[in-house]
Amino acid sequence: MHALKRLSNLELETNLKDFVQKERKLLHVILEHIKEIDSRKLYLERAYSSLYEYLVKEFGYSGSAAMRRIEAARLLNEVPAMAQKIQEGSLNLSQIGELSRSIKEKEKTTGQKVSSLQKRELVAKIESKTTLDTQKELALALDLPVKEFEKQKIQQNESLRLEITLSKEQYQKLLQCKDLAAHLLEQNHKDSSWASLFELLADQYLRKTFRQSDTESSKVVASKVDTTKNANADDTAVQTNSVTPCKIDAVVNDYNKTLTPKTRRLILKRDTCCQYRDLQTGKICQSTYGLQIDHKTSRWIGGGNEARNLQVLCGKHNRYKYSKEAGLVINARNLRR
Repeated sequence: MHALKRLSNLELETNLKDFVQKERKLLHVILEHIKEIDSRKLYLERAYSSLYEYLVKEFGYSGSAAMRRIEAARLLNEVPAMAQKIQEGSLNLSQIGELSRSIKEKEKTTGQKVSSLQKRELVAKIESKTTLDTQKELALALDLPVKEFEKQKIQQNESLRLEITLSKEQYQKLLQCKDLAAHLLEQNHKDSSWASLFELLADQYLRKTFRQSDTESSKVVASKVDTTKNANADDTAVQTNSVTPCKIDAVVNDYNKTLTPKTRRLILKRDTCCQYRDLQTGKICQSTYGLQIDHKTSRWIGGGNEARNLQVLCGKHNRYKYSKEAGLVINARNLRR
């Protein structure tokens, strides 16, 4: 593996693409073998009670990996065109798993079998889709009922397993909170799970609530002042929201010595997502997680705080850009010596 360090970026990427293509072809061959073993019930001859147990214990697959391959192999019988889509990369095992579970749910709720023709149509609908988009397409195509119940289950260590249904609006609000709190989640919780986000939001709410209750009596007089401040803040917010991207340069002038909070808000409103661009393909990152303000032309070579020199980058791309620039500085110093 040390030989990989001698490869150029182009060679490394070309090799990986070649291996991924071979992996997809190999996956198709594996699924065909599993399908044939299933049809022969070979696992019974090997003293396993199920194909699932056979794949887990005989071949070392994890439970979820074994189930995804079984679902895909069995669907291949009715939708042979899946094989080509798997090799092309327009269909993956996660999508096939979602398709299989959705079909089972439809058949269970209606008592009617989903035909082979319907399955082929469903495969065409989810081709080249993300997992979330696949779930949405299947729910619409199969008219699956919306589940609004909540489940709570206390586990052995007294943790709570919670299953809830969020509306689209609720989910978008939480997703926005997760993006805005990215740096706090990484700093305090070392992960960006939903559980960590809920804990962070609860901590902030509780601190605010208890702080308010402790000083409530001292705020009676100040409440009128606060009301006036909030009204002024709302006016400012309305004015800020009305600033269009083409007017930001007029608001953020060239003479700002520091990057002010107001400037940060304006640039975040203008860009909304990570603007890092691959110079070869033109692809833009577009991540909304852990957004930071970056100077296109760095301050150390004369870049200023004007809006045209500012952009939004996610934390990872900001650090990546900085590391590349730091490398250039080191190389430049070495050359001067």
